[in-house]
Amino acid sequence: MDAKYARKLAARLNTDGWHYGGLPGLQWEAENARRGELQLMRRIVDELRSDVRFQEFYHACINCGNCTSMCPAFRFVDFEPRIVVQKVMHAKDEPELLYQMMDEYLWACYQCYSCWEVCPAHNNPGGLVALLKEAAVRNGLESAKRTLEPYSKTLFKVMATGTQITPDMHMLFAPFRDWGPHKAELVKNIRTERQGVPVESMWGVMDKGWRVPKRTMLELFIIERESGVLDSVRNSSKDVVDMVEEAGKELEESEKNG
Repeated sequence: MDAKYARKLAARLNTDGWHYGGLPGLQWEAENARRGELQLMRRIVDELRSDVRFQEFYHACINCGNCTSMCPAFRFVDFEPRIVVQKVMHAKDEPELLYQMMDEYLWACYQCYSCWEVCPAHNNPGGLVALLKEAAVRNGLESAKRTLEPYSKTLFKVMATGTQITPDMHMLFAPFRDWGPHKAELVKNIRTERQGVPVESMWGVMDKGWRVPKRTMLELFIIERESGVLDSVRNSSKDVVDMVEEAGKELEESEKNG
């Protein structure tokens, strides 16, 4: 092995002997790679690949760049859905490839799923981002803590009541297909129709959030507790989970006392 090749190889290894940076467009500094915990990264990769949604979201990247061309985040920040799929594709052999992406890169995604619509291989980069964000929260990564901290109030309201916004805040023509194909038709006359519905929970939703019945909030709390959601979020936002549990216990006491 000549000296020039040895120096080049050494530049692709950090002090722990991890190999990284061998893929075009996926290189980053050794300092960032060293900051990752290899055991943690391997666990996250295993969690990702064992998730039932992974088989639907990931197939095989042909590196066409269609997803990036449609990505609104790419226009404003340093984010490419193609890179997400590429890193996931190689993460099994080099789990540290996920580290920098989960540290900061990942959180630039708008979750609009435009990438999903145009991928000829039927990959869902936005879905993969969602899985990785869940893993970041579940494993208490610092990036998740930093991201959730400014939205503690919103997170509490979503976890405690199941909602944060009203349908009136949605755009008329929804770009998000999880809203359903008939959403645009449904909202055309929604204000007029709501005024004719004498249901207490619909009252005043033109300018404020849903009024959620206490029984519904109690059921939501029980689901979150029994399904492990509270334990998962606790690693990244303990204060919020403590408040949710306190509110849930009050609801349980109220239910017992009739």
